[in-house]
Amino acid sequence: MVNFTILAGGFSNFIATYVFDSDAGSLALTKQNPSGDAPSWIASSLVNPSILYAVNEISPVGNLQSFIVDAEGGLTLVDTVSTGGNAPTFTQPLTTGEVPAANFGSPNASFISVDPADPSRFVKDNLQSTIVEFPASPSNPHQTLEHNGEVFIPDLGADKIWRVGKDEAGQFRLQGQIDIAPGNGPRHIAIRENLLFTLHEKTSVLTVQPIPEGPNGTTLPVIANVSIVPTLAPGFNGSFFAAEIIISEPTEQFPTPLIYVSNRNLGPEFDPQGDTIAIFEFTGFSGSNSTAGSPAPSGSTELGAGPVVTQLVAAQPEPSVVRRMIKRHARRRIHDEARRQYYGGSAGSAAPAVPSSSCSGSTVTLVAGSTPTGGASSPEQTPTGEGSVDPSQGTLVLVNQVPTGIRLIRSFAIGRVQDGGDEFVIAGGQNDSNEGGVAVFRRIEGGRNLELVARNLEIASRTSFVFLPVAN
Repeated sequence: MVNFTILAGGFSNFIATYVFDSDAGSLALTKQNPSGDAPSWIASSLVNPSILYAVNEISPVGNLQSFIVDAEGGLTLVDTVSTGGNAPTFTQPLTTGEVPAANFGSPNASFISVDPADPSRFVKDNLQSTIVEFPASPSNPHQTLEHNGEVFIPDLGADKIWRVGKDEAGQFRLQGQIDIAPGNGPRHIAIRENLLFTLHEKTSVLTVQPIPEGPNGTTLPVIANVSIVPTLAPGFNGSFFAAEIIISEPTEQFPTPLIYVSNRNLGPEFDPQGDTIAIFEFTGFSGSNSTAGSPAPSGSTELGAGPVVTQLVAAQPEPSVVRRMIKRHARRRIHDEARRQYYGGSAGSAAPAVPSSSCSGSTVTLVAGSTPTGGASSPEQTPTGEGSVDPSQGTLVLVNQVPTGIRLIRSFAIGRVQDGGDEFVIAGGQNDSNEGGVAVFRRIEGGRNLELVARNLEIASRTSFVFLPVAN
């Protein structure tokens, strides 16, 4: 019997502990560990998996907290420090020792040092030197991702991916940017083989582009892009906002790296099967064995019959809309309500225009973004369509759309390769009614499909997950 202990953050005043029994196919809620308000994103220390970090996504100023994890998945709070910004929505420790926080409600990200002798303790002196400001309005940084000595930060308000590095004095500084076509809203990113995979929240589009050498403001052309919106019944009245992206690590059991992305439907009409996790393959990876043109795996939803070209155009929100969103954070309203407010609507209003639910897997025409600034000039951003992409650079192939039974799926996680946990995916939704709860799926057919193994409906709004190491 293999038991996986999984921690889950969310919009509450606790971090949950689940135990997943892979043999029995059960998911049990075992603990509700007290924390600060809204521990929406959690992450393990890179040097000690018994240390957990969590952001408190609160206003007007959020916090970063640290915990010690015991053998049963219980948490003991150790330290708390201000992030110096509004509503931090993401954290992931760096190999250089700092723990960053993307302050969604402020135009900045903080980089907080830990005590090298005790990474559960934060260094609280001279906090201002750890805050990097972004020269944009609106600015809503949503993630931090370390790559080749830089930290990439997608900003869905500014339509930029900021590039942050350390200067000669060892201080974090903004040193470049990648411009995104206006109105797309880059939310989360993943990097593999020096290719940047960007999931755009406002348009529910997945793009791939090479990463130019830094530090500079050069932007290279998009080489592949696709809508991730699932195919639904004609006339379905939903509004989709992409959320999470993960690229799986290749192993003997799962030899092909696959791209998993989550769809969030904010309504007003909802699919009774819940939101989907879409699975893509990029044919340009080294050693890739594409399944393009092969039948969809069993259990998949019906895919679109052909490409539909969609213009990605969205108006930038007014500052007053952002202020209303921040006030909702202060009242700790559910985050999807804040998203509606951010995009110009209200809780009961019609959803903003988004790509049609019938264009899953279709090619999307990108509207050219801002002229690159700084560094060497780069090729102009051009629409990506049939015949315009060098086949050697690869294409994105939709493999599957898997209904999860979860409403407003915000995040999911794949288990640790070291423990064989990468056979499983855990996902949760951000909704007060707890529709779909938290669910565990098994990756089957080489990872190209998912099957439900267990579901737990005891608590609502689980928005991030950490698999703990399996005890020997």
